[in-house]
Amino acid sequence: MGILDTILVLLLNGGKNLGTLLPGIIGCALVLWGLTRNYLNKHFPSDYYFPRLRRVIRWGILLLLCSFLLIESLLLWNTKDQVSGQTNYLVILGAGLNGDKLSWTLWERVDKGLKILQENPGLKVVVSGGQGPGESITEAEAMQRYLVEHGIAKERIFMEEKSTSTMENFRYSREILGQQLSYDPSEKVLVITNDFHMFRAEILARRNGLNPVGIPSPTPWYLRPNAYLREYFAVVKSLVFDREVYIKK
Repeated sequence: MGILDTILVLLLNGGKNLGTLLPGIIGCALVLWGLTRNYLNKHFPSDYYFPRLRRVIRWGILLLLCSFLLIESLLLWNTKDQVSGQTNYLVILGAGLNGDKLSWTLWERVDKGLKILQENPGLKVVVSGGQGPGESITEAEAMQRYLVEHGIAKERIFMEEKSTSTMENFRYSREILGQQLSYDPSEKVLVITNDFHMFRAEILARRNGLNPVGIPSPTPWYLRPNAYLREYFAVVKSLVFDREVYIKK
């Protein structure tokens, strides 16, 4: 199933990334294990050769499964819009582009932001995203173009074009907000990203001194299994390596 999932997502232009390829890699590993298991058990019985290693592997798999279920539960728990009071700023996190065109995932984010901006004329927005492989412009510029084409004044849009990760999205967006005289670090800031990404986004927003209110956008159906699987590893990485930048007093 993992191999078929990877093939399907690649055919539907889901992009070549860890989330796309990981199910296929796991599928290939399981197929290889199935083909070699009988041979290994016959010539290298683990109870005789590696009894302690076998116990370590079993406990490792159990702990991995428990942590996976816990984190996936937290991801799903954070997929609902939060109720917020009056806010002055919105941050839209970047995703992939196809050349200079919004990917389906990024379109979902920006279009949701567009509706919020149309309903709240006083709200300003930071569009956050640099330029990655296969992208002819920055993600921030592509988002700005879409918003302007749909009637949002350029004066309401701040572009953050340096980031290459979620941590950097918030680090550089926080710098832009800090330059605005009307910005109060204690005020709530709306954050738009995809549902699977919201849990980690809120953690990293707080580590960068923001007070986030999550506004999740839907993930395309064919990317959901890959996105949630990849996000497990991304959450673990962020919890360990993405350290706090702004410390509120």
